[in-house]
Amino acid sequence: GLGISIGYHRILSHKALPISPITKKVLTVLGMFGCQGSSIFWVAMHRGYHHPHADTEKDFHSPYHGKWSAYMGWMFKLGLTDVNLKYAIDLLKDPFQVFAHKHHYKIIWLTVIAVALIDIRLALYGMIIPMTLAMHQENLVDLFGHTPSSGYRNFDTSDWSTNVPVLGFLCWGQGWHNNHHARPAAFDFGTGVSGKWWEFDPCRLFKPFLK
Repeated sequence: GLGISIGYHRILSHKALPISPITKKVLTVLGMFGCQGSSIFWVAMHRGYHHPHADTEKDFHSPYHGKWSAYMGWMFKLGLTDVNLKYAIDLLKDPFQVFAHKHHYKIIWLTVIAVALIDIRLALYGMIIPMTLAMHQENLVDLFGHTPSSGYRNFDTSDWSTNVPVLGFLCWGQGWHNNHHARPAAFDFGTGVSGKWWEFDPCRLFKPFLK
C-alpha cells in the first residue's frame, strides 16, 4: 500500500518530494507488489489520463465508465498499448524503471514462489493477502474517491473527486481525494492541503524517513 501511495503516486507521478535513487528503487519495488502494473505504466496512466481528463471518457478508471469499471473492470480491459508511455518519459530514461517495467510480472511471481517454497504460510500471510489488500485499497479510492455522494468536497475542482474519511485513514491518505486533485503536487493529501487537523494523512509519518 505504501509502495503505491507514496512510491508510485506521490514520488514517481507527482514528484512531491526529492528522494535518493536507492529509496526510489525500494518504493518502486514495493509499488510493484501492489498489483496495478509497472511504475512506468501506472505513472503514464495517472499523469496522462487521470489528472488532465479526470472523470471524462479518457479517464480509464473513473466511475464515468460505470462503478465496476472504476473498481476492477479497467484492470481487465486496459492493455499496455492503450496507455501512451510518453507521459512517463522521465522514468523511461531510468534503466531500473525500464527493467522493472519489462519484468515486473516475473519478479512478482518468482518472489511469491520463492517465499512459498520456504513456507506457504509466509507466502500467504506475508505476501498474497497484503498484495490483494493493496490492490483493493487503490481500487476503492478509484471508485469512491470519484463518487460525489460518497463524501464531501473542500475544493471546487472540475472533476468528481471527493474526500472519503474512512478511506483517508485506512488507505494511506489516498481517500482525501478532493484535496489531492486540488493540489496534486502536495505530499500530505490531508491537513497539508486543507488545513483541517482531523484530515490526517498517515503517509506524512513516513516523510522524515524518505531521503
